[in-house]
Amino acid sequence: MAWAGGTYSKGNSATGGWAGDASLGIGIEAGRHDTQDNDFATGINNCIAKDGQNAAIADLPMGAFKHTNVANATARNNYAAVGQVQDGDFIWLGTTGGTATAQTATATPAITAYKAGQKFRMKIGAGLDSTGTSATTVHTLNVNSVGAKNIVNQDATNLTRGTFLAGYILEVVYDGTNFVIINDAGGWSDYSTTLSVNAGTQTSVVYNSVKYRKIGKQIFLQVSISWTQSVASFSYVDIILPVQPTKTDQLLRSDHTITGRAYVNSLVGAGTARSWAYNNGLMATGSQFVLLAGDYVSI
Repeated sequence: MAWAGGTYSKGNSATGGWAGDASLGIGIEAGRHDTQDNDFATGINNCIAKDGQNAAIADLPMGAFKHTNVANATARNNYAAVGQVQDGDFIWLGTTGGTATAQTATATPAITAYKAGQKFRMKIGAGLDSTGTSATTVHTLNVNSVGAKNIVNQDATNLTRGTFLAGYILEVVYDGTNFVIINDAGGWSDYSTTLSVNAGTQTSVVYNSVKYRKIGKQIFLQVSISWTQSVASFSYVDIILPVQPTKTDQLLRSDHTITGRAYVNSLVGAGTARSWAYNNGLMATGSQFVLLAGDYVSI
């Protein structure tokens, strides 16, 4: 009879076992012994061996109990320990490799295909800052060599310089086509600027702060430069914008305006970036140019 309805019964249980057989005058018979032993064998074979020699052949209800002291999962078809889930082990890719526009990363356990809704978190590798313009630069991510997929903003546009910088933590979700950034790395980063005067020379130039921060579709600027001129003259500060804006003449403040003029000092070629101009009358010794952290340009 063995197992039935989750209960094991021996073969001669109907007569009360061996004692019951004796009271009924049933002798010791080889056939009845074989039936009993076969029931034992069937019952034992329906049990799961604790050393892993056999496997379940149907779903196993746990009766509101749980497995305890489990090991960490090492393959995609393993149980996940709660600690691994809480620690983000399965979405953490570590530090990315590759290049700024073609990043590579490794998930553990390894994935073999992308699926819409997959989420990954990573640290951008050294020297892999995002670069380029919003119109032309394509950035990709390739996880476990499954294939390179574009990294895009939530509006599906390509990335621009400052979207992520080396050392930043980046989170993306695969939407079935692209990896979509769901966090904004933020943070202030240094960039280049050049002070120019129309007459005389400038001395004691101090670049107190020249930084930018990209948040969504805006570039925030924080610039503070001081200098001394040999003669009073109109002066301006050219700043290499980290991202080329999509339109010119964006008014920041009463005297902070984006212009379309090209650089005259050959730092970059004409048309490759815009410049900030500050032109507020005659500026003599002790001049200072300041853009506060709240100044920004849309991209």
